[in-house]
Amino acid sequence: MSANTPKLTAELVSIQTIWTQQDSGQPHNAFTDMIRFQDQWYVGLREGEKHHGGLEGMGALRIIRSTDSETWTSAGHFVLADGDLRDAKLSITPDGELMLNSAIQVYHPDPDLHLNYAWFSKDGATWSGPVQIGEPDLWIWSVTWHDGVAYGIGYPNQDSDLEVTRLYKSNDGRDWEVLVPALHEGNESSIAFKPDGTALCYLRKGHVIGQSLPPYTDWKWVDTRDVGGPKLFNLPDCGYILGGRGGKWGEMKIFEIDPDTGKSRLLIELPANFDSSYPGFLYHEGFLWVSYYTSAEDATEGGRYRVPTEIRLAKIRLSE
Repeated sequence: MSANTPKLTAELVSIQTIWTQQDSGQPHNAFTDMIRFQDQWYVGLREGEKHHGGLEGMGALRIIRSTDSETWTSAGHFVLADGDLRDAKLSITPDGELMLNSAIQVYHPDPDLHLNYAWFSKDGATWSGPVQIGEPDLWIWSVTWHDGVAYGIGYPNQDSDLEVTRLYKSNDGRDWEVLVPALHEGNESSIAFKPDGTALCYLRKGHVIGQSLPPYTDWKWVDTRDVGGPKLFNLPDCGYILGGRGGKWGEMKIFEIDPDTGKSRLLIELPANFDSSYPGFLYHEGFLWVSYYTSAEDATEGGRYRVPTEIRLAKIRLSE
């Protein structure tokens, strides 16, 4: 870590299970994101038969919400008949709408493409129909808004002729344009911004973290650690964290990371086993809140993708 990077300590204050097979009716509950909208907590997740869909177990999306972070109810259920809906990502548009974005993996009967979709809600309960966004075969995995503009990185599926990711931008979340046609090797991504407007981007598979000044067309990259289901997050006044599966199956780790050097150090490891990771982060009322998923303690079926899986919420106290 560089000399100006704070060295944080983390204390796990509480952890609770907020969504299970009993709530969804499905054994696999996973791939979270989290946000606060209109003074309520929202968590997005995928429900399905298993980690990967296929014709026999296509996934659907669920939005759950809470007024107190303890009692959770469904605020939206999203199904597309053509295939497997994947990761649920949440953001808020400049017009004050809650935005859910995801991709569907289409089966005919074998997976041959991804299509990106978004849904919008003014109240967190009544949702628009699906709006197709981006380009086919380039999965816009997550969306980050900055100064009224949305940014997202599309990555190609394994059968695509394109070998690198593509950076997109949008002013409304519905109409997207290509900003950087060939960005860097990678797949799952997470974008954050420094207070001065510098964009940061972590790319899984590429194992890099990059930086760019506006208009975000010229990027500089440094090597860093491998994190599965990554979430890069700017902590107010105390640096940057990166969360996800820390390179080993059955983990949920949070690292303090220096975006200038790519160096990182383990901040805290949350209880997890077998199929796990894919966190959402919130910093609220002085605490870091983390949504994530893991195989339940009594999970027995599915090999390393052991089910049932469940959604957990951790409350963490940070200090320098």
